[in-house]
Amino acid sequence: MSLTATLLQLSLLHILMAMIPGPNTVVVSYVSARVSRRAGLLAVAGVVLGSAIWVILSMFGFGILLLEAGIVYRALRWLGAAYLIYVGVRLLMAGLRPAELQRPPQGARAPLLAGLLTTLSNPKSAVFWTSVFVVVVPAHAPAWFYAAVVALIVAQSFAWYAFVALVLSTDFARRYYHRFAQWLDRLAGVIMIGLGAKLAYELRNELIGR
Repeated sequence: MSLTATLLQLSLLHILMAMIPGPNTVVVSYVSARVSRRAGLLAVAGVVLGSAIWVILSMFGFGILLLEAGIVYRALRWLGAAYLIYVGVRLLMAGLRPAELQRPPQGARAPLLAGLLTTLSNPKSAVFWTSVFVVVVPAHAPAWFYAAVVALIVAQSFAWYAFVALVLSTDFARRYYHRFAQWLDRLAGVIMIGLGAKLAYELRNELIGR
């Protein structure tokens, strides 16, 4: 397979993964609709930066190191699960709080950090990309190819999540969001808690199965 065809394969794989709703989608959607378009785009920047970090680390075999040092990998995943649950609880509490007692929403003060931490909370990304590079990328690929992969992931991540941010920060979307803000805060909180709990459940099963 040519390097161009490999790039196209990686491009398709990545964009399909990005489009599957997950923590990144939740945090970008929430901040965009609940706070502002600028905050939403800052959250996007955090997601893009986090994605680039995982991809670059994967190129240096970080995923393999995580798998070999199992206790470190599990510890990072426990931290990720704890962070997702923490964010979910904050969102849920915001949704349960009376309107007159509402505080600035989760991620309002540091949306870039919220996007970055949400992306970095999933160390499985490093393992996934390491596996992809081993299987798909030809041995001894030139340096420009790896640079192109990073540029591709960054560009696609920005394009997709910026699209989500721009759509959900329109006046129409924000008007309807604020009409049901408390219920949507609760829904976002439940989703984040569910994602964190799912990760914790997977870890528990791994420990029991050892």
